[in-house]
Amino acid sequence: MHVTTIRRQHGDRIYETHLVRHSFRENGKVKNETLANLTPLPKETIELIKGSLAGDRYLEAGDSFEIERSLAHGHVAAVADRLGPPCSAPLAGNATSPLGW
Repeated sequence: MHVTTIRRQHGDRIYETHLVRHSFRENGKVKNETLANLTPLPKETIELIKGSLAGDRYLEAGDSFEIERSLAHGHVAAVADRLGPPCSAPLAGNATSPLGW
């Protein structure tokens, strides 16, 4: 299976049709069977279907990360306060350390 994009021009307009097709041979000739018309779908969805049929793998947004541990803001502020100037210095401005902090 694959996605075929057909572009037709009528006057000054160009029309695109996106079809899911299956290619096969019958009596030595290559034939195509249209399985679905994807034209009404958003372009992002069509691209995902194209990639999926080409073998790309996708994860849901929640599946790609796992929270192992989280600290409250107070802990982070206390550590930054304890470490001193490199952590409390602004990121942009005069660099006071060799690391650019």
